[in-house]
Amino acid sequence: MRLAVKGAWVLENLRRLGSGAFYHLAYANTQVHPDLFERLKSRPPSHGRVDIYWIAREGFALHFAVGEVIAIHWFPEFVRVHFMILSVLDGDTVESIPWESDYMLLPSKPNSESSADAPDVP
Repeated sequence: MRLAVKGAWVLENLRRLGSGAFYHLAYANTQVHPDLFERLKSRPPSHGRVDIYWIAREGFALHFAVGEVIAIHWFPEFVRVHFMILSVLDGDTVESIPWESDYMLLPSKPNSESSADAPDVP
């Protein structure tokens, strides 16, 4: 799945913590893409890849980190995604992509490997 943040401080936190550290991000239920919301509610993943993006300016996001889902916790008004940081990207490995959605949690890109929202994840 793809997680987006708007605060640059999250990028700095992940960079400071580095690979192997644990982190979580929380989102209002209204910030989760409806298809992903239903899929996660019906069959939460036990693990899987998350790609973390920083919405640096309107309509564009920088792919700055990759993680592995540890747990997803549901609350009445929000969801919290716990993950282990696998890598924090920098330099030439940071990719800028269009982010044309109002949702902050999106399903993985179609060809993404071992994603947390893939149907074959237990």
